[in-house]
Amino acid sequence: MKQRAGSARAILALGLGLVLCSAQAGAQTAPPGADRAFASYAFASELGSGVYEINGRALQIYRLPFAFEREGWRLTLPVTVGLLDFRSSDVINLNLPQGIGSVSLVPGIEQDHALTPDWWLTHFAKAGYTKASGHAADSVQFGLGVRSTWRRPGTRTDSQGTVLPRAVEYVLFNELNLAVADLRGPLPGDSFLRLRNAAQWDFATPAHLGDRHLRIAPYLLLDVYVEAPTSPITHRDADRYQKEVGFSMSLDPRPTALGIALPALGVSYRIAGDLSGWRLAIGAPF
Repeated sequence: MKQRAGSARAILALGLGLVLCSAQAGAQTAPPGADRAFASYAFASELGSGVYEINGRALQIYRLPFAFEREGWRLTLPVTVGLLDFRSSDVINLNLPQGIGSVSLVPGIEQDHALTPDWWLTHFAKAGYTKASGHAADSVQFGLGVRSTWRRPGTRTDSQGTVLPRAVEYVLFNELNLAVADLRGPLPGDSFLRLRNAAQWDFATPAHLGDRHLRIAPYLLLDVYVEAPTSPITHRDADRYQKEVGFSMSLDPRPTALGIALPALGVSYRIAGDLSGWRLAIGAPF
């Protein structure tokens, strides 16, 4: 295993897409058995929206998935905002963050190919920039990949054309993703190649709120990294295989605010060695 001067590998392999590469991080003394450093969020755009609790530190990632479609092509314009050590309870107590950890814009282009009515293959490429607190942590990102989505819808049509509900709707998801970050400072860039595999089951419950039914969607996720990295702080090899198990909840039909459907909310646990932790997921978990 080669030693990596850039500390992005340590967190990338844990499926959290962060880089432990702040210029101040090298001056910190890490507690035994923990990677404690300032995060620069070089790969924050690879994260799903949510609140992460890792080694006693709180990380919030909010990803706004703006997109436009035209003639079979989709232009994605995701804006990602990251906050470190800022918790949801701080909002209730009116303790606002001292500053934004990072803001990234990584536009991309995607094209879907229907293999069957329920199975889609999507090619994508993207490039953008992350502005982080501290100039040494700014970075340019590039990425490309392919994803497969097979979805069994919640309804079916019988031979007479009658639409009938199904008890369970489920999704099988696979994605091969290459991501590269070129840091705009003295620290070296980094990259990762990840194969993500996930399955989700979505079903209605007897519970309801007014005329809306509560839906529960448990899911399993496995990330496989081609090369298991070494943490530059603890100098321990990270696992190539990272797991996540959780569930999300939503209302059907979805309530809206300002004409926008409110996202599902979920809770999951990431099994990632020293950096295992809880996640409050906002929107799609993968």
